[in-house]
Amino acid sequence: MTIPQLLDQRPVALLFSGGDSPGMNAFLRAAVRLGMNRNEVPVLGIMDGYVGLVRTVKQLEAGETSLEKLRRSIARRPGLLGLRVKKQHIVLMDHESVSGIVVKGGIELRTARSQEFRNPERRRQVIQLLRDLNVRAVIVCGGDGSLAGAEIMQRESGLQVIGVPGTIDNDLPITDYSLGVQSAIETLVRAVDSIKDTARSHRRVMVLETMGRDSGELTQLAAIASGAEYALIPEDGYLTSDRIRAMAEEMETSFKRGRTHSIVLVAEGVKMDKQTWESPAWVVSAKLAEAFRHGPYKDIETRASVLGHLQRGGRPAPFDSILAAEFAEVAWHAIAAGKDSGITVLQNGEYKLVPIGSPPASDRPARLQRLHLQHQALSSW
Repeated sequence: MTIPQLLDQRPVALLFSGGDSPGMNAFLRAAVRLGMNRNEVPVLGIMDGYVGLVRTVKQLEAGETSLEKLRRSIARRPGLLGLRVKKQHIVLMDHESVSGIVVKGGIELRTARSQEFRNPERRRQVIQLLRDLNVRAVIVCGGDGSLAGAEIMQRESGLQVIGVPGTIDNDLPITDYSLGVQSAIETLVRAVDSIKDTARSHRRVMVLETMGRDSGELTQLAAIASGAEYALIPEDGYLTSDRIRAMAEEMETSFKRGRTHSIVLVAEGVKMDKQTWESPAWVVSAKLAEAFRHGPYKDIETRASVLGHLQRGGRPAPFDSILAAEFAEVAWHAIAAGKDSGITVLQNGEYKLVPIGSPPASDRPARLQRLHLQHQALSSW
């Protein structure tokens, strides 16, 4: 593609920001393929999210390249070639560059968090760069911080900006599910299945720490799906020592009735009395062990595991690959129609675009409470 052709077709810029989640590669593929095959619009992949745009601005600022050289590099080094060039942060995507990635975890374009993008002057330079490349719209895939950045960019630039929810935390109340949630749940279910074997064999209580930041939805959903007996989440309030002792007493009652083990999922954002460097799972495990030493089952052992970033990686669940394609479809429909900016969402089974800054689509606290009560009924022995 020549430089005039690239500029005349007014490309769409696509970037990922913040934490990765399964299904982001599937979204990249869907966005590129729908842009090229259906809309005949080129897609510029931005390496390392907002950081890639800031680095390009700094290259121009330092005289390492010129706008004309940058345009030439983008046009002459598309696809896989551009992805391999260390100092090229904007890549013209093609069919080959997204081939086979629908089932891959991670992000081919990579991602990062950018402190410099918070600087208004840097944002002004980034916006000017996008205009100099004749970009018609920007697609930003990520969590709440990434979408907040997208909202600021839209407000300051007037460009069409499409946000795509991508976070395993599922803490964006405007959509029922974000990219990666179902995959993370499946990963947690596999982890619980494996640890449950050891728990049964040794008659142990296993405490697993999950991700989710300040949201407990991932933990609660995973507990229901895996059969874990307990889910400790931030929404239940401060986790006191008395609550942990009461949980130990419940476990002892279930042991009397024949249960041979217990699995406890603890969300990383649970508030409790601990040092900042201490893991919630390890603290809960230690306090349960102390409670058991003063009860009728002194031989019960506890163990803790922090599953961490294991939950973000791996092959995406089919649901997330389908969700990625649906979100890409919604995004391109808005771009092709020249509609306003917005965020792609799934609400009550419907895929659609809602305005940036829209209120919550449903009463998420009520939904979480319903799940909590359901889980209690399923787990009681």
